[in-house]
Formats: sequence, C-alpha cells, structure tokens
Amino acid sequence: MENPSSKEVCVPDTPLEGDCGLLREEEASYGLRYRLPAVYGIFLMNFKEDGLESKFRTDTVVSDRDSGRVVNRNFRQIYLQFPYFTKDLDECSTLSDKLMYALKNMNNWNRIPDALKEQVFSHLDRLAAKAHLSEGDRIAYDKAVDRYNVSRIVENDIREQAVAEGKAIGKAIGKAEGKAEGEAEGRLKERLEIARKLKENGFSIADIVRVAGLSAEEIDKL
Repeated sequence: MENPSSKEVCVPDTPLEGDCGLLREEEASYGLRYRLPAVYGIFLMNFKEDGLESKFRTDTVVSDRDSGRVVNRNFRQIYLQFPYFTKDLDECSTLSDKLMYALKNMNNWNRIPDALKEQVFSHLDRLAAKAHLSEGDRIAYDKAVDRYNVSRIVENDIREQAVAEGKAIGKAIGKAEGKAEGEAEGRLKERLEIARKLKENGFSIADIVRVAGLSAEEIDKL
C-alpha cells in the first residue's frame, strides 16, 4: 500500500516498480517454492490523476490487449482517488466506507468521531502494528500467519476426510445390515415353506419343529 501525495509522480507507472519490489522481498523471504495467492497494490491518492477515470476507485488487471480477457487474476492494482470520495460519516454504513472516510479526513480532526472509535480504529491499529514491524519481525509474522492458515486447511481436510469416511462406514454397515436382514428373511421363508409341506404331508408338530427349526406357534399359523 502506498500513499502518493503529489501529481508530479507518474502514478500509473511507479506502482509497478513498488509491487515488483514486494514480490522480490517475498521470494527472498520464503524461497522460490513460495507461491503467492494474490498480489494487490493499493494506492491512496489525495488528488485527481489525469491518467485515471474520474471516479473514486479504479481496479486494474493484467489482460490481453486484443480480447480483453484477464490473464492473471492474482495481480491487481487498485487506485483510490480521495477527492472523489464524497460520503459524509452518516452515509458510511460499511466498515470499508468508514475506513475510507477515516483515511481521507483524519488529518483534519482534533477529536476522533465516536462512530469510528471502536470498529474502524481497532482495525487500523492492527494494520499499523504490522506496518511498523522490522523486516525480520514482519517475515516471522507472515510465516506465523502462513502456518496458522496451513494448519486450518489441514484441520479442515482431516475433518472432511473423517466425515467422508464416517459416511462410507455408515453406508457399508447399512448395506451389510440390509443384506443380513434380507438373507435372514429368505431363510425364514424357506423354513416356513418346508414346514408347510411337512404339515400338509401329515408330519407331527414335534417332527416339523425338529426339521424346520421353527416354534410350535409358528407352525400352528401355517
């Protein structure tokens, strides 16, 4: 994030140099295997830049000149021209709007507005704390955040795997139980059919119980 405060600086050109410097720092800190998910250059401007559209926020991306198709979605430059941010404090309903309002007007305040004290400035304090870290501490901080994010990903993967395995086990158990119930029902039907035929041929209840493995009550119902 940069804060160019003079129109004499060629704003659309200088951010690229700054972003490249940040990329070199990340590569040196983490090694060639480190992969950046996204790189955003955010530039706060207290003036109107002739080379940009007449609006508060301009987002630029790397795209093909002929087709306009975005080539790299992980590299963006965002220009914020504060003269175009005209919202009053009571019109700022989101944290983003309140942050922009604070960044634009804080130099003119003798007292922080109550509406911004807790939510906005606690967020700015966290950003400022990281910005004032030494290079070594910032690298350690970034690595700690990376480890935390990786651990969350691993935990989520383990949780999802456990859920999937649980579903698979439940499905297998249900299938096995269903198969067992079906086989038991089939064997019962077979014994009932044998008992029915024996009964039709005049065999005694005691003999049918011994041969078919059924109770006398079950045979009486045939």
